[in-house]
Amino acid sequence: MSSEERIRSLEEEVAQLDRVARLGEAILAELMKSSPPPGNLEQVRHFLRSAKDLLKHGEQETAQELMQKAEEALHAVRQWLAVGDLGISPFLLRSHLEKNRLNGELQQALILYFLRKHPHAENDRDKLDYLLSAYFSTAATPLQEIPAAVAEFFAELPPRELQPAAETMLHELQSLVARIQDFTDFDQLVHARIVERARALKINLGEDFYDPDALPTIIRFNLAFRRHFEKLLHKQLTDVRQGIRQQIEEAWTVTRAIEAACEKLALPAGARAGAGVDNEEEEAAAEPRVGRPLETLEERPPIDRLVRRGEDPQKESELRGIITRLARFVEKLPPDQSKAERVAFPLREAQLDLATWEREAFVPSVAGTAPESVRAIQYALGVIAWIEEELVRYQKTRGDRYLWKTHFDLLSYAVVRAGELLKSIRGLIREGAPREEAAWFMPLLQTALRLATTLNHVAPVFSEPAAS
Repeated sequence: MSSEERIRSLEEEVAQLDRVARLGEAILAELMKSSPPPGNLEQVRHFLRSAKDLLKHGEQETAQELMQKAEEALHAVRQWLAVGDLGISPFLLRSHLEKNRLNGELQQALILYFLRKHPHAENDRDKLDYLLSAYFSTAATPLQEIPAAVAEFFAELPPRELQPAAETMLHELQSLVARIQDFTDFDQLVHARIVERARALKINLGEDFYDPDALPTIIRFNLAFRRHFEKLLHKQLTDVRQGIRQQIEEAWTVTRAIEAACEKLALPAGARAGAGVDNEEEEAAAEPRVGRPLETLEERPPIDRLVRRGEDPQKESELRGIITRLARFVEKLPPDQSKAERVAFPLREAQLDLATWEREAFVPSVAGTAPESVRAIQYALGVIAWIEEELVRYQKTRGDRYLWKTHFDLLSYAVVRAGELLKSIRGLIREGAPREEAAWFMPLLQTALRLATTLNHVAPVFSEPAAS
């Protein structure tokens, strides 16, 4: 390589590393809330400019010395970048790049940086894996043209030799590519754990992961899986959104039926909003007002395919946790607040106003007189609080490619749970009900209206396009 070609090659690498360095500085500054020390690329540029001038004047030997200094300074920059890499996880890199769309040149510079880097850190593989997928996905390169496109990245890199064991693992990865299209259901695809199997193969490739003969197969798998994953996810989200909208419509139908049932019934003496007992003596016996949710309710709604069944126990546990928090809050209320018309129950992301009769639903002596009615109110208030919490979390994460889905699933479950509770309330409001239960019919109606209104708050989540 001539001196001119050597300088030109170094200048190209400086330009690429400059893009990588600025990106790394931005991510680290965001992470540490302060500016990290910059890599000294300007010194490298100074050496190269001086070497070019010396070559024009025939001072070959001095120019060679400056080029050597430029390479040493460039090596120091690579080391600085490698240290900075340790503070940037694959998740941080991916999150930053998805919020700040990259142009093709910067994507190429990052890919070349990780291909040239030596030695590779453990998480370099995951970073390069993501970068290649994002680059070829954006470029919409046909699968058959990927090997030639990958070869362009290796044009100025030293040749590599693929180990025999790596060829076996690549063959297995290629077989996974062929299987992806066999899945027609999103949950089926997720439960097959294809991503985990592919990741194990990539890890076992070791340094052969960076081989030009290995990367095309890796990229083909990533693109094929991503496209099919998003296709099936979109289909499931469409079905869930449609199903939840129908659930909300049915919930309002049931709520109107509850209103009609209450209008037809002659409520017993003492029945009023906020009263779960019939006379002052029983009300006095409710003191002190300490709360505990009933432990006997074990029913869960038939969620069917709206959410994955394996997550139902976890979701029910979340709901029970909120009900327990409500009970403890009521238990610890100071005397002046326990008699207030409304008290604000603090949620993690919002707050829930509790009327007097809603708080009474958590008083054991009162709850004991009408277990079915009080149990329904407890769970309805728990669902209302849960929806309000998760709705705030969903709104905060809906712009993130990965975080919003958890809150979307929880909201889906909560809506179905609300529909089942409304049906239970409708079944409780009936002629011939025990006097103690009938005394709670007006609070049950108000609970049903509040629950249905909360469903209106969450309805926009299931009418907007899927987050991406």
